[in-house]
Amino acid sequence: MKLAVAAVLAAASLFGADPVSWRVEEPPAKPVKRGARFTAKVVAKIQPGWHIYGLKPAADGPIPTRLWVAEGQRVQLAAPVVGTDPQTMLDASFNMEVQLYEGEAAFTLPLKLTAAAAPGALKVVVNASFQSCDNKICLPPKTVRLEVPVTAAK
Repeated sequence: MKLAVAAVLAAASLFGADPVSWRVEEPPAKPVKRGARFTAKVVAKIQPGWHIYGLKPAADGPIPTRLWVAEGQRVQLAAPVVGTDPQTMLDASFNMEVQLYEGEAAFTLPLKLTAAAAPGALKVVVNASFQSCDNKICLPPKTVRLEVPVTAAK
């Protein structure tokens, strides 16, 4: 086990920064009324040779990508997160077909501003949990925090 941990740490130091970077695109351009639905788009940029897994969990399979709104906010998910269509391929490490993303993956979060939201600027915290792998190793699972700017209407 110590050897496996050392290999992952060595690989992480060889590659420097995480091979996946995240950004928020297309936050709502206009103020959102309390109780109204809106969407936010979150994009993962994946370095060549690396991938992250799809949103759908697989029994005894890899760790799926997951996005959610952090608790304690005046915004909630209004429906399941939708991602661009993943590739389906045989993963030799798991000896099964898996869904994965390479290059770039976009996720749309259908959100709803609660009736309790005060008017004004909000920073909605969205978490993205994922595991990045190449054809030899997987880095430890990671969760990143993203902020979606939203203005609650008066």
